[in-house]
Amino acid sequence: MKDSLLMQDKWGSNHGYEAMLDFQISWLLQVAKGHENKKLLSVARYVLLNLIGRKEKNDAKITRVDVWRQWNSIDVCAEIDVIINGKEEKHVVVIEDKAYTLIHDNQLERYSEHAKEHYTHGEFVHYWVITFFDKSNKAKYDALKQDCDKARWGLLSFYEVIGWNDGDFEDTGSDLFDEFWLRKWY
Repeated sequence: MKDSLLMQDKWGSNHGYEAMLDFQISWLLQVAKGHENKKLLSVARYVLLNLIGRKEKNDAKITRVDVWRQWNSIDVCAEIDVIINGKEEKHVVVIEDKAYTLIHDNQLERYSEHAKEHYTHGEFVHYWVITFFDKSNKAKYDALKQDCDKARWGLLSFYEVIGWNDGDFEDTGSDLFDEFWLRKWY
């Protein structure tokens, strides 16, 4: 894996990982509606459909993606409409990023309550924690997994988001995607 130039300046702090991830997830979900780069579109659709539990539906038509960052302190909240087998479905994806700390202050429970109070019109709501902790930091990953299981949230490590398994991903031809997701920067 090539090194990235992201987050490699001389500032001395890398506290922007979560903000970078928020922007990337927001952009990638919106790309899933349609893009001229077919490789990028395929990855974006995989991400979106996986987050709503429909990754096996290649015939899904994504008709709407609206994304908010930092809504009620939730890192990313996305409203997604899809048509599958001629039937419209409304989904909400709630994402909490974890790059530095573990779950604290009942975050997942509070964010679930915010979503439940706001989304009461038949939407399918999906809760995810995306973490930079992985097998190389097993203790933190396992602690997050326990918290997620307790709160009924899914947990994905950074590369699991895009379905990347130990180098089986090729460049998409999108500098924005490839530099962030396919280069070593953390």
